[in-house]
Amino acid sequence: MKLSGKKNQSHVKASWETAVKTALDRTEQAFRENSANFSDERALAEDVRTQLVDSLGTVEVAQVIVEDGQARGTIPDHEEYTARYRDVTEIDCAHCEIGGQKFPFSHIERIDLGLFEDGVTITLEGGTQEFDPSDLLAAIEFKYVKNINYLRYRPDNQQSKYRDIAEDIERLGKLPNETKRWCVVFGNYGLLRRDDGQVQKSLNELAAENGVSLRFVLPELN
Repeated sequence: MKLSGKKNQSHVKASWETAVKTALDRTEQAFRENSANFSDERALAEDVRTQLVDSLGTVEVAQVIVEDGQARGTIPDHEEYTARYRDVTEIDCAHCEIGGQKFPFSHIERIDLGLFEDGVTITLEGGTQEFDPSDLLAAIEFKYVKNINYLRYRPDNQQSKYRDIAEDIERLGKLPNETKRWCVVFGNYGLLRRDDGQVQKSLNELAAENGVSLRFVLPELN
């Protein structure tokens, strides 16, 4: 997925943005047709990831940094196992569970799905693969609400599902401004059916403040 060259940049940008929107639409359709095929958020993210890789392919790797310690005694050093990472020249354009020391939030937090452009830097830190947020084209958070009948407006309750969704939106908002961001909320119930407008309105306002496109994928009754 070559992004270099001003002549083709606008066309390529439109292509990957279209690919993301198409993948999200197809996953939504698949979920509506048979939600039993998606057991958790990772399954949703993997479905979109597979589509993006199929349509956009791979990206070039500019640099691989391996930061492994040494083993004690006469056994092989850790880096002897991970040295193969140094030979990597390209990777799939999309990856799940991305994060790292350079991301603007805790290194133990992860974004569900990231789409990268050419020139990716990969860091292998103690066996954990990390990325640089400046290499991101797009980032997507998935929230699969299974056992909540409907959302309540509880922004100050850290245990509430509302707060859970809000934190995903706020995490996306910390990424570089040029990164396109989506938060997609799937549910087994009509989460907004008791909403007087406050829940969806407040989440949409929060999404707008953080430059996030928010969408709900909820069951529709005949």
